[in-house]
Amino acid sequence: MMQLRHVQVEATANLPDPPCGENSVIILENLQTLSLINNFRCTVEVSKRIPNLKKLGIYYTDEPTDYHCLNNLVDLDKLEALKCILYRDSLSFLKNVTFPESLSFLKNVTFPESLKKLTLVYGKIPWEDTTVVGSLPNLQVLKLKKHAFLGPEWEPNEGEFLQLKFLLLEKIDLKHWRADSIHFPTLEQLFIKSCEDLEEIPSGIGEITTLQSIEVYNCRDSLVTSAKEIQETQQSYENDDLQVRIVPFYDSTGVLSQLSLMCKVIK
Repeated sequence: MMQLRHVQVEATANLPDPPCGENSVIILENLQTLSLINNFRCTVEVSKRIPNLKKLGIYYTDEPTDYHCLNNLVDLDKLEALKCILYRDSLSFLKNVTFPESLSFLKNVTFPESLKKLTLVYGKIPWEDTTVVGSLPNLQVLKLKKHAFLGPEWEPNEGEFLQLKFLLLEKIDLKHWRADSIHFPTLEQLFIKSCEDLEEIPSGIGEITTLQSIEVYNCRDSLVTSAKEIQETQQSYENDDLQVRIVPFYDSTGVLSQLSLMCKVIK
């Protein structure tokens, strides 16, 4: 038990509260991975028992509250990767359901500055709360999946996401994404998957000199066009190495988009 390094459960597991009393304190110094824990409570007693944790996966069937002590995540100062699934039962699948601001997950959590990779699934978090994520100084990978954020428009703030290299948007109910190179100055890889409402990739993304690849899966023609325009912008900066890959889009009738067919692979 004391030598455990990785604990990973295929479904979810409940983590019992640690026993009280000094004689019962067990410190798992070697534990680096803990996933997937159902309704995880990051109490002081828990956090001090896993001081070297690097990878954590947590799953909530209801909105996390103060009871779950997620402000104590900041005490896990070795944590590099966090995956959080905020299922909220069936409500996660309803596009028009909104939650009070007080129930926003990011209002009840404090991330450690060591965090390099963050995955958020479901949740329906207001886009304005992305500033909590964008301010993480070492964040390099951000994956937003399945209604992780809610709202038709996302406009990041300048000075955020300064170290972000990889961004995934998957099944996000986003229509207008407003961004420039100052918002993601070191971005290298952009993946957009099944964001059927998103009209285009911001043209300012094409001004990011570090950009290496764009992959678009099952998105509308206007977004495919914007990806090609970004490639042309990159070529004007003498960056001929940008890879743009398009996976075809099928409309509601099952017909293959002609533009997706024409632009299946752009190089």
